[in-house]
Amino acid sequence: MVAQSVKNKASQYTSLDIDRLRMGVKLQAPIFDADSENNILLLASGKTITKGTIENLKKRGIRSVRVHERDLQNLMLPPGESQNSEPKSNQNKRRQKIRLQSVQAASQKQEMDTQRTDSPWHIQTSSFLHEIKPVQNSSYSTEMKNQYREQFTALTKITGSVYKQLLSTKQISMRQIYDITNISFVQMAEDMDLFVLEGMTPIDVGNFCRHGLQMSSLAMAIGTQLGLSRENLIKLSIGCLLHDTGMGRVNSQALWKTKPLNPIEILELKKHPTITYDLLNQVTEVPTISKLIAYQIHERCDGSGYPRGQKGHQIHPLAKIASVADEFIELVSSRPNKLGLLPYQAAEKLVYEASLGKYDCNSVRALLQSISLYPVGSLVELNNGKQAIVIRTNRTYYDNPIVEILEQDGLHQLTNLLEYDDVHVVRAVSEQELQMA
Repeated sequence: MVAQSVKNKASQYTSLDIDRLRMGVKLQAPIFDADSENNILLLASGKTITKGTIENLKKRGIRSVRVHERDLQNLMLPPGESQNSEPKSNQNKRRQKIRLQSVQAASQKQEMDTQRTDSPWHIQTSSFLHEIKPVQNSSYSTEMKNQYREQFTALTKITGSVYKQLLSTKQISMRQIYDITNISFVQMAEDMDLFVLEGMTPIDVGNFCRHGLQMSSLAMAIGTQLGLSRENLIKLSIGCLLHDTGMGRVNSQALWKTKPLNPIEILELKKHPTITYDLLNQVTEVPTISKLIAYQIHERCDGSGYPRGQKGHQIHPLAKIASVADEFIELVSSRPNKLGLLPYQAAEKLVYEASLGKYDCNSVRALLQSISLYPVGSLVELNNGKQAIVIRTNRTYYDNPIVEILEQDGLHQLTNLLEYDDVHVVRAVSEQELQMA
């Protein structure tokens, strides 16, 4: 039954050459890049195919797309009809025949794609990604920004109460947990970039509740780009939220040391995943996969992690996503014995270590789609000498974000770098450099 279900879902989408798209059609379902193994979202449902749409896709190197069967008959131009032609009623039978042939071909191609990639995640009709608004070419709403910040503060307190309850009574209020995930879903759907901005803020040392919440947020953003459903995103979120509960049962004072930790202190801190797992294992309401995620967050694909040194397929795929989110926040956060990296430096380090096999490449790629190579909120310098703040990502175009250029008159000019061939980011800039300028 499961195999049949997967096959049915795959057959709902058909590969179609971009030159066969008819203009003026309003999409009933999203369309995706047919040549990408990750089924990258190109256009959301409700969008209308125009000449500009097709030209922009071609500029991005898109040659074929995956179209839902609900749109296929309206979208597909039959042989001999150009994109400027009006549809011909006497071609309906031939169009139907081509449609059926294309559906069969798409199903075969989907199976081949699944076989040649190591990622278990693919864009499906159940993916939460369909509920995310397309990239917005606009600044943040001040009202929404304040709302998100207040909600994150409130959710941190809720996470803290969940930690205390688990440590003292070995019970959890799942209602509070689901309140957190539900708010996260709403925030992502409203403004994914703003959601990520709040989620990737550096963490104060010892603030385990805030770390769990922000790590959950960033992991959910990564999982969304990978095509996870709401159900899997909830399991991922719960594992991330609760993963540091065990820190309340270990001697964590070493975290405040200005000197590097000694081997005994490191071993003490490395006990917390096992303690967390033992605590969660006594709570039947917590999904089993969430418990495993909390246990395996610090494992690494090359076997260099802890608590068991597991690697590769021994690590649950959702835990691989969680580990990337955890490490990014750890890298940008300062400690008494280390200075946090710039977000760009953290992203660059993760890309490099993924190339060495330490982290899951698909998860790191989805991280870049979520935050950009020059992450949201970063200060950057452009090749024209101007400085800017990264406002939004352009998803697969990691190095061409949407920025607000800082003009000398104090005004901010919103610029989508994807639309300019002669303007690009040359480097990340620190706050200190900006103040000295």
